[in-house]
Amino acid sequence: MAERKEQTKKHGVIFALWDGNKIQLEKRNKPTGKFFGYILVPGGGVDQGETLEKALLREVREEYKVKALTYKKLGNYPNIEDDGILNVRHLYLVTKWKGTLSNPEGVNDHIEATLEEAFEICKHPLSQIFLRQIQKELS
Repeated sequence: MAERKEQTKKHGVIFALWDGNKIQLEKRNKPTGKFFGYILVPGGGVDQGETLEKALLREVREEYKVKALTYKKLGNYPNIEDDGILNVRHLYLVTKWKGTLSNPEGVNDHIEATLEEAFEICKHPLSQIFLRQIQKELS
């Protein structure tokens, strides 16, 4: 009987900053980074020992320099990566924040778009799934 290997699992948070008319997206510019060249719904990893909520608040602050005030979890999306690791992404809709949106990291470009525009420019299949869930929540 073949030995069963325990699957490695990691978590990430994906968030949609929605102001009632437009969503914030990011274009990945780092040539060595994952998703290079794609326009995506932003997000990041969950650090060891960090709760999903703390990871969400940290990622929003790191990427946009604002404090998320009102947000709702829309679901989680497991996906096995090319390296065989199970990555569970947790999708949040952020509808209220404190501060002025900026780009403190400066690594990726920030793009503001309507949902219709987002569907056109976000070509990655996972972003399309996230956008459909966001659209469903907003309708």
